[in-house]
Amino acid sequence: MEQQDYPMNLSADSPLFREVVDLERHLLDPSLRHDGAWLEGVLHEQFYEIGASGRTFDRSEAITLLAAEDPDAPALHVVDPSAVRLAEDLVQLRWATDGSRPAMRSSLWIRDAGRWQMFFHQGTLTAQPVRDPERAGNAPSAEPEDVYTVRNLKSTDAAAVHEAFISHPDMARQGDADTPEKARAYVDFLLGNDQVQCPLAITINDRLVGLVCGTVDRSNANAWIWYWMHHEYRGRSLTTRAVAALVDHLYDELGLFRLELGLRANNPGSRHVAESNGFLREGIERGKFLVDGERIDVYTYARLRTDPPANVQPLPLKRA
Repeated sequence: MEQQDYPMNLSADSPLFREVVDLERHLLDPSLRHDGAWLEGVLHEQFYEIGASGRTFDRSEAITLLAAEDPDAPALHVVDPSAVRLAEDLVQLRWATDGSRPAMRSSLWIRDAGRWQMFFHQGTLTAQPVRDPERAGNAPSAEPEDVYTVRNLKSTDAAAVHEAFISHPDMARQGDADTPEKARAYVDFLLGNDQVQCPLAITINDRLVGLVCGTVDRSNANAWIWYWMHHEYRGRSLTTRAVAALVDHLYDELGLFRLELGLRANNPGSRHVAESNGFLREGIERGKFLVDGERIDVYTYARLRTDPPANVQPLPLKRA
């Protein structure tokens, strides 16, 4: 095996860079920070933090404070990240957060027992607001008057679907809609198969930013649930609440009994969406997907009409 020279800068398109940055983004998602069990999995047992306020926290203190936060609070964003691989199983991530208390941040991620966990984090408040150059002039920050709903997908949503599919490379795994023509075909397919597909657009002020859908097996009163979100609008619990709205719709209006979904084992955000909505893990499909040369397990989940209700506030379903 070729000897690697460390430290080594990671390119923004490398799988390891994307994996660590995505984990950092998940930690900024209030709905995930509120989940103590998830935090225990992503924070190393020797985790230590020097906060932007100057206070220090061990793992137990950090989990207690984060789990007490409002899960519906607006999410911060990882701005201008860069990563250096210091050793085979050690990565330093340098980045910034925006919001009312912008800060420069650094974290150490260590690979232990085959998974990456945060080992150390430090934040330093900055005097000036941090701006993400990719979001400048078009930052979709939440405004008090914004209206969040789900509604039936429309043919006029094709442009917004295209925008979502080019928002991040990981959207390529959600389908083939990275050109305006493909996006129109994608929408037309869903609308043209309304006896099988039940797509609901996740909207902000009636503009599509994501999609939840049930692929229905009417003969067995079942449906396969799937969802995606424009990269810039992740971390607001919109997908979690949209799935809750879809579940209610499929049970109450279509009379279905069993809902199923699958998610990659290395996708904690999607796992949170499923488990928050009362889906129970039923199995593992080992090595199902090949992602960047690595075999990834898939967790299978299901929820029955007779299962206990989930404690999620659904997005309002806007009627035509």
